[in-house]
Amino acid sequence: MPRTPHARGSLLTTALAVTGVTLALAATLLTGLGQPAADVRPPPSRPGGATADDRLLHDARQLLLRDCMHRHGFTYRVFPLDEEPETSSFPYVLDDAVWAGRHGYGSELRRRREAAARSDPNRAYFAALPADRKAEALVAANGPSPEGLTVRLPGGGILRRSDRGCVAESERRLYGDVGAWFRASTRVDALERIRRGRVTTDPGYLERLDAWRTCMRRAGHAYATPAAARAAALSPVRPLGKEREVGLALAEVRCAEESALSGTARKLDAHHGRVLAREYRADVQARDLLRSAALPRARRVLEGTPRP
Repeated sequence: MPRTPHARGSLLTTALAVTGVTLALAATLLTGLGQPAADVRPPPSRPGGATADDRLLHDARQLLLRDCMHRHGFTYRVFPLDEEPETSSFPYVLDDAVWAGRHGYGSELRRRREAAARSDPNRAYFAALPADRKAEALVAANGPSPEGLTVRLPGGGILRRSDRGCVAESERRLYGDVGAWFRASTRVDALERIRRGRVTTDPGYLERLDAWRTCMRRAGHAYATPAAARAAALSPVRPLGKEREVGLALAEVRCAEESALSGTARKLDAHHGRVLAREYRADVQARDLLRSAALPRARRVLEGTPRP
């Protein structure tokens, strides 16, 4: 069965038949954002990579998925937790000169990840199945329909997912209450998008963005936002080439410093993260409690003696 890179906010859908990635999307719901703490804490603004607990939960879930799919007559190969793409460390503006000088905007890293996804043995296995077996694999992995679990997202919208199938079973074995885990983890994951939206519409950010834009124009780069510069650099249709990509990235870093956009964005990100953590305290605490309780279960799974 297929896999996908770690991507916060993704949800399980029947798109597995087309994209070959649905089963592993469970990783996006199972990966927490650090250890539970006495105080409510928002998701980090600059991801620092997977923690030991992230890997523990991921590895245990992978074994549970493998065993469940095997019981249904399908092969599933476990895979290690993908690290967060390095470019996600710069959600507002690129501000690391060393990284920019080495990678530009990360186009080469992106190509490597895409090549790794194309060579995924689970994807190849699924693609080789006859049509009727593909349908059976979908049901085994995700349940017969996207019904059973429902969550209303912060800011509006409703997401639904099956409470049956191997993905749900693996979560139930780890977290106990699969519905509570789905609701809490999905709502907390959604806060990152909301936080970034609040930062980029904050008057303080917009003021510094004007200064950044002026700086970039002086350097010969007329982009309205850092996102626009990145999109141009990573365009698959008109790639810049490594030298031009690095040059543009370094110009962005210089302007991020000169305009104070980088420092302002970090301060605003922390501020809005704290505000959201207070607003959604119950969800954050529920997510952390469920995650904490899952850790000893995950250890038992990895020790080869899983218990209900």
